[in-house]
Amino acid sequence: MSADTSAMLPIDQHLALTQALYREARLLDEERYGDWLALLAHDVRYRLPLTSRRFRADRSAALAVGPGYVFDDDKARLGLRVQRLESGLVWAEDPRNAVRRIVSNVEIYRAENDGEARVHSVIEIHRSRIDAQQRRLTAARTDRWRDAQGQWQLVARDIRFDHPVVIDSNLNVFF
Repeated sequence: MSADTSAMLPIDQHLALTQALYREARLLDEERYGDWLALLAHDVRYRLPLTSRRFRADRSAALAVGPGYVFDDDKARLGLRVQRLESGLVWAEDPRNAVRRIVSNVEIYRAENDGEARVHSVIEIHRSRIDAQQRRLTAARTDRWRDAQGQWQLVARDIRFDHPVVIDSNLNVFF
């Protein structure tokens, strides 16, 4: 089976966008939130839907409205989340947690709109607190990125947690 090359980006754009994903992870790991916010488009949509798991034999119709969201943020709301983290008043971040993001399984395709790309990736977040409490969060992401005059900007991110419940006492991390 051959790949659909018409859906692929030119290699230079593919590499630039892959590097943008890695840079985004590093900026967040280093708590450079202002620089991270600059990567986001003005109309960004950043969502983590609640996980809905059903038995394979369950043939009943899914809920019409869906299960809801842990968060469904625009750029203003993301800015407020950043201000909260930078305030020094978040007890779960004092002292600072050690956080590492690993981005993998990156697939990049042309999006429906010119100048945009659809990106699928997997993210693994390792979070370690001072009390030796460690968490490993994994999720799949489906993004839409826009080429804004040679700079890639995140337009939309839908995160699909691999965990059936939030396994941490807080989610003070960005995916």
